[in-house]
Amino acid sequence: MALDKAVKDSIILSAISGAGPVGDSIEDWEARVLAGSRQITAILGDDTNIFAKAIEEIEESAKFVALVSLVRPERSSTRGLVYFQVLPRVGQGETPVPTFDFQTVLAHHKAFVAARANGQQYQLPEGLECIRTQRTDAIDGYNLAAQASGLVGHRAVFYKINEPIGNGSKNVRVVRLFKDLGKVESYVVPPKVERPAEAAAVAAA
Repeated sequence: MALDKAVKDSIILSAISGAGPVGDSIEDWEARVLAGSRQITAILGDDTNIFAKAIEEIEESAKFVALVSLVRPERSSTRGLVYFQVLPRVGQGETPVPTFDFQTVLAHHKAFVAARANGQQYQLPEGLECIRTQRTDAIDGYNLAAQASGLVGHRAVFYKINEPIGNGSKNVRVVRLFKDLGKVESYVVPPKVERPAEAAAVAAA
């Protein structure tokens, strides 16, 4: 992999930034810059590196805005189940009222879990949908599920991709990023659900 001077300069500047202050020993600082330069170069030279893949996923994702209505774990996959609904359009200055309140969404989740346990399909009502997070047995996926839990009752931009599962013959919708657009006051979330996101990410269904 041949790098031009501009790329090399960017690598060096990034390594310098990551090395922190020079401190008492210039030699120690230079060693940190050298290590950082090598690591960054190795990452850039790896066509399969996870950071480039993350950028590509966001570039290629489909975006939509919806109300995060409920987040619960899917124990069979360790993914988070994120239930969402699009708020109805209202006039300027009016507050939109969600079609489904929290308790109704929770009831549909419980019915979905019960149907799955019996080997049956469950159809969510029109206007209420579900999307999965990444697997939560990896830190990155866990953090995303935790963020989703903290966004229950908020409008958010969803960045969605279709991810192959199993032998690749089936795709599932997976959210890769949320952008918070603020709380929806008309969607009342019980106090016991408004707990730290870290705890909510692993809450029992």
